[in-house]
Amino acid sequence: MTEDDVAQVVASFQAAGLGENSWLSALDDLARVTGSKGGELIGLGAQAAVPFNWMTGVAPEAPAEFVAAGGGDPRVNSRVRIGMAAPELAVLDESAFTSAEDAVRHPEYGAWLRRHDLGFICLSPLLRQDSLLVGLALMRGEAQGNVTTEQRRAFEVVAPHVRAAVRTQMAFDSRALGLASDLLDALSSALFVCDPQGRVLSLSPAAEAIAVSGSPLSMARGVLAASREAETALLRAAIAQAAASCGSIRVPPRPVVVRDGDGQRPVLVEVCAAPGEYALRFGSAALVIVRSPAPDDARLAEAARALFRLTPAEAHVAAKLAAGLGPQAIAEATGVAVGTVRTHVRRIFEKSGVRTQVELVAFLARL
Repeated sequence: MTEDDVAQVVASFQAAGLGENSWLSALDDLARVTGSKGGELIGLGAQAAVPFNWMTGVAPEAPAEFVAAGGGDPRVNSRVRIGMAAPELAVLDESAFTSAEDAVRHPEYGAWLRRHDLGFICLSPLLRQDSLLVGLALMRGEAQGNVTTEQRRAFEVVAPHVRAAVRTQMAFDSRALGLASDLLDALSSALFVCDPQGRVLSLSPAAEAIAVSGSPLSMARGVLAASREAETALLRAAIAQAAASCGSIRVPPRPVVVRDGDGQRPVLVEVCAAPGEYALRFGSAALVIVRSPAPDDARLAEAARALFRLTPAEAHVAAKLAAGLGPQAIAEATGVAVGTVRTHVRRIFEKSGVRTQVELVAFLARL
């Protein structure tokens, strides 16, 4: 290992921070120069959350399995526990941890260590920002053993430069969020930008009006919520899933139906990953779009008639159902017997394949 080798690794991370190189490529360079199995750049959040975990030299499924095995939990993983307590840029090798005991006390985590041959590590906590800790690590197996003095020294030299690169990337992330805010200000749509935990990072004026009114969505300590606990759980699960897909295989928009303040009118909310430049690299984001609770009856009736081969009367009732009206209210509004309306509703469900009014709303509101 020469000074030029270390300088090349530093340059690789600097390029990653500027978006001119991939972080995985830079981690590979670090592993190669230090004779390690792989490199790791990890984000650790509150309550054992792992917002990102980039690993090289291991199977693609290793990061997801790490989370499933409780690897981000300081109660399970002494590397996380001791690393989180260490000062920024401190360098700790395997002798500082109790990984063997961790593996015995927590068999699933122990199986993960053995399966991926990660019995040794050298790590450094790079920086703390709000509830996020970013760490850098060399991952080593039985063939490599613990780091040598020379390898540790090289890691110590590189770590401050990686921290600077991470800060550069975070600055770009903040700029991207600012661009998103400017864009949202120009939108008439009700749109929230949320982090994986549902905390609102930015919102459009229409979304702000909804949040202030508290219906159909509100903000509790900055976190997006619905009026009902079960709906809030569904909404936050959709946000977490969408944010997790940023920068990877995208999942389609996920519809969530919530109720307005009086609990009567169903409102469709769509959740999807933040696209392109708004997919924050060190804090993935989700977009939450509130669709209009009062769609155009004529347009929906025509769409429903064409899609499900409804009669004109059935299509008219379908549009009223999508607007949140029940059979009795539809009967009163149209002057038709409620029994006739119920017959139309039954036929609409049969032809469309839905089983409830909420399912029908969720489908028609996307048209």
